[in-house]
Amino acid sequence: MEFTRVGVIGAGTMGASIAVALANCGYQVLLKDVDEKALEKGIERIDKMFQSLVKRGLPMVEADQKRRHIRTALDYAELADSDLVIEAVLEKMEVKDAVFRELEAHCRPDTILASNTSSLSITEIASKLTHKERVVGLHFFNPAHIMKLVEVIAGLDTSDETVQKAIRFGESLDKLAVRVEECASFLVNRLLGRYMTEALWVLEEASVSVEEIDKAATDFAMPVGPLALRDMNGADIGLAVANFNFQEYGERFRPAPILAEMVKRNWLGQKTGRGFYVYDAETRKRAGVNTELLDLVKAKAGGFTSRFQAERLFLPMINEAFLALQEHVCAPEDLDPALVAGLGMRKGPLAMAEDMGFARCLEEMESLFSVYGERFRPAPLLKRVVRAGRTKLDFWAKDFPAKEAMLSK
Repeated sequence: MEFTRVGVIGAGTMGASIAVALANCGYQVLLKDVDEKALEKGIERIDKMFQSLVKRGLPMVEADQKRRHIRTALDYAELADSDLVIEAVLEKMEVKDAVFRELEAHCRPDTILASNTSSLSITEIASKLTHKERVVGLHFFNPAHIMKLVEVIAGLDTSDETVQKAIRFGESLDKLAVRVEECASFLVNRLLGRYMTEALWVLEEASVSVEEIDKAATDFAMPVGPLALRDMNGADIGLAVANFNFQEYGERFRPAPILAEMVKRNWLGQKTGRGFYVYDAETRKRAGVNTELLDLVKAKAGGFTSRFQAERLFLPMINEAFLALQEHVCAPEDLDPALVAGLGMRKGPLAMAEDMGFARCLEEMESLFSVYGERFRPAPLLKRVVRAGRTKLDFWAKDFPAKEAMLSK
């Protein structure tokens, strides 16, 4: 084991889940937060996670032993001997800046400092530090103790040694550790954003119901539909991410107006009891569709009407996958496994494109582009693949069987 002692900053949902993932694989974990109350809540989360692991088959004795690998701390000085520290605090640059300044002041010069950020710049996080070469992104997926993916992101100044250590660390957690070049929302959330936003544009046409959209997605490839997923994550968080991606990538990421309207009305999803669906106040179980939202959508319908097929939700994701390949965001053979591991998809976007046929993908995108504009402007790489007469992308599939076997463990 390359690392022994690992610190985790932040005892919230992600920090607690990361701590469980580490302890479950034998690491000694020091969990830090700002006060005892935050740590107590974090420990409550951790205990519940270990209970869920026991229900999934982990022996109780083993769970108790692993649980004891996690200690808590309030002082950064207690992290002085850590080999690696993972930051999992609020997704605001000023908060992360303060954390990393403290870490640099208290940790050894060779301690690797990692951020669990899902979208912020690793280069910017490192920019104010003296030892920029040891800062790296380690983006876990929620819940980190269950999901099989970690994205490893290098900033401009991150050393190759740091990246390789981070990849080996991710693999030691029995996860698919994928190197991702720095870009807004990295790989998986970037592609997910295109699919999630398209679902909202489809809904705004008022020709397909909430349930039909979600069912189409789950029948096609996903474990949960996009609108149900948005309710789980929160419309407010979804809007912030959508606006960020729109700012970074431009018109094809333009947020659907209905999302801002939902935030304005406090229809945030499960946490407020109303989103695309309505939820029982006590159990938070789904109790129907938000009919007020449907009435609002019908009143504001933009007039576009097209025959809806599930492929329309996934074509923007497929197109973004080809754009990511053009930009060398990841190794081609890592793209589909990352989406499968990070989102629980039954097949990745490149496999979807092969199944549909590249020529048909391009034809459908060009048809939708003529109606909806930039959201469906075909990626140049897709055009080249079609012009070359390709029916397979052997360059991406070569390592997939081995990765697929690892994900099925």
